[in-house]
Amino acid sequence: MLAHLTLLDKHHENLLERGLSEERIVRNQYRSMPESEQGRRLLASLLRSCGHELLGVPGFRTYYGDWTLAGPNGLMIPVRNKEGLIQGLKIRLDDADDPGRKYRWLSSRDMTNGTRSYSWAHVTGDITSKRAYLTEGPLKGDVASFLAHDALFVCVGGVNSLNGLTDTLLDLGVTEVVEAMDMDQNTKPEARKAILAMRKEVQAVKRWKYTKYTWDSAYKGVDDYLLSRVSAM
Repeated sequence: MLAHLTLLDKHHENLLERGLSEERIVRNQYRSMPESEQGRRLLASLLRSCGHELLGVPGFRTYYGDWTLAGPNGLMIPVRNKEGLIQGLKIRLDDADDPGRKYRWLSSRDMTNGTRSYSWAHVTGDITSKRAYLTEGPLKGDVASFLAHDALFVCVGGVNSLNGLTDTLLDLGVTEVVEAMDMDQNTKPEARKAILAMRKEVQAVKRWKYTKYTWDSAYKGVDDYLLSRVSAM
């Protein structure tokens, strides 16, 4: 599917502003959602003509008998396991009504012939590293990993989406886990509560040394902080 899609200029510029290089943008295979219904139907038609079955693939559905792609307009972010295989796609919405919900999984749940998506943990960076940083969101992790010279990041889909996190860390064989969640946890009780639950789950595995990475609270995320350090050089 990604081979049939392109990256719009506005999304490309945003990725560069976040600190990613041209080479890393290409390697990570970011794409833009088709913005017209005609484009979405064409995409489905192209995939089917190549022999791909769309039934059971999150995001695809039928509409008045024709296959199409569902979901809001935005930037598509591949979410990968440690082997680099894409398990799902997250969309950074172009127009988010709720500032707290800028990201959504590509899903066609509860639609005709549609399929739900699951909240996967995203792995990015050097998978041979024995230290893994934990943060929220695949794009934040991609950027932070790149700016930190391919440090290993494991990214949860959201502070309340911990499915598969422990198994992913165990599979990677790390010995140290560093919490690098957004600094707004200090001002948002609901975020703080969710992060404490995550911390408790990970700390239950006694083989891991667990520490917390903190930075200037003027920068919300670890990606913002690392970008400020690079920009200052």
